[in-house]
Amino acid sequence: MEAAKRAAVQDDKAKAVATSLIEAKEGQAPPFKRTVCGCRQCIDCCRHPGPLHPDDVARIAKVLPGENVMDYLCASPGALVRNTDTGHEFSVGTITPKTVRGRCVFLTPDEKCSIHAVSPFGCAYFDMHMRPSEGQRRDLWLYRAIQSSAAYKKLRAILPLAANYKPRK
Repeated sequence: MEAAKRAAVQDDKAKAVATSLIEAKEGQAPPFKRTVCGCRQCIDCCRHPGPLHPDDVARIAKVLPGENVMDYLCASPGALVRNTDTGHEFSVGTITPKTVRGRCVFLTPDEKCSIHAVSPFGCAYFDMHMRPSEGQRRDLWLYRAIQSSAAYKKLRAILPLAANYKPRK
């Protein structure tokens, strides 16, 4: 009985954190244009979802009426970021859509994104043909937004780990 109470309290906390992100005012719009490539190489990349920006949670929740957005998300080990000035490396944990049978949970059987209009930042603002320097510029903008969002970090802490999560040593 005690375990059930703890689980209910944890579920209530998770809902409160998710609600805070869902109801939050949108932050600064990305200073980039969405990518539009639909070539085979970019579509193949869609099988592996990209990281969410803190504002993505609310936008995705709005297209899933009556559903709990948290059921579609997981905690990812994120990215290893390197400061090119100092050489210091650090990890930035992210939130991503879950994968089911090796595919993004939002990818339809005909390989279309069911939430394309509000797809995560890591999907919407990258393609396979981008210069590495441009990809790094976008990555850094995203990771700064993640690092400055306490609600994002709290939500990530209570989401299930990605199926392929391997903690860094």
